[in-house]
Amino acid sequence: MRASCPRAIVAQSALPAARSRLSPSRPRALANRVVRADAVTSPPANASASDRTAAEASSSSASDAIVAPPGCVIYFAYGSNVNTKTMNGVRGISPSASYPAVLRGYELVFNVPGLPYVEPGFASVRRIGTTTATSDDAVADDGDADIINDDGSDSSLSKYSREVHGVAYVVTDEEWRYILRTETSYETEVVTLAGYPDAGGTSITAITLTYPDVDVGTKLWPSKRYLGLLREGAEEWNLDEGWRRYLNEVVKPFEPATNPAAPLVAAVSVPTLALVTAPIGIAVAARNAGAKLAKSRQNPGGAEIDLADAATAAVVDGFNVLTGVTWGLHNALWAPLFGSGANNESDGDGGARG
Repeated sequence: MRASCPRAIVAQSALPAARSRLSPSRPRALANRVVRADAVTSPPANASASDRTAAEASSSSASDAIVAPPGCVIYFAYGSNVNTKTMNGVRGISPSASYPAVLRGYELVFNVPGLPYVEPGFASVRRIGTTTATSDDAVADDGDADIINDDGSDSSLSKYSREVHGVAYVVTDEEWRYILRTETSYETEVVTLAGYPDAGGTSITAITLTYPDVDVGTKLWPSKRYLGLLREGAEEWNLDEGWRRYLNEVVKPFEPATNPAAPLVAAVSVPTLALVTAPIGIAVAARNAGAKLAKSRQNPGGAEIDLADAATAAVVDGFNVLTGVTWGLHNALWAPLFGSGANNESDGDGGARG
């Protein structure tokens, strides 16, 4: 029998609009409350007055912060997992409860390297004010308000470059481990969310996934297909109207406007690259996996866990090697021949950048 999280997450009066595991439009009321008093993140030093006001309001209700019950995790999704086609359909995960929420003090970025010309970049979130590997791979920030205006979009949407809207899913520990196995290159971070006003505005302590900045030598934009999943998910969950406009008007997808053979060349070349880089990737993975296994011998009780970690690390290390070589080849050879497979910047700035 499939394990499930208990429904005793929050008071019905606190989050009356918990969403169904099957349909975002169907409400689910839960009972009981879990309190944590230290679950508020301070705003960054360069936060705007409005952001600080919101943070102070959140701080005042810290004692009402919602946390996951034992055996469960509250996972904040902001990318394709917001879309139930991905979360329920592709991943086969049916959260016991789902809450639209906002993560303030972070920005949506597309710094996860994918495949040139096909899926250039995938989503992540980054705390405002952190150092980045490439200065322009983030979605528009405060200083880009003029760019937003030049693109024809409302300058009021610039506030959404300082917050990320998504869905807080309540999943079992087993489901969470599965999510981590399918998102192997990401790191985890504990964050404090603000529930939507129609759900009581209660703060929620959750875990989200972040990707460390890696300089691949070019800006990465999301594909039209991938960005479409984010836009569709935002509509599906009826996320903040301004956020939906932001995704539609400010965040731009990569659309190949060059030689139509470029995607085919990239798709054919990657398997070859995988074979060429395999020895390097295996060597790196073996070294790191060996270090983890050596540690497990010193702690026999944790050997099984460490072995699983070592296997995951091996996959990540091999992927990182292949990614580096792929984008290196793109920058040196494919881009000069076919045009960029990462962004459409040469066609104009295009507003927000991923």
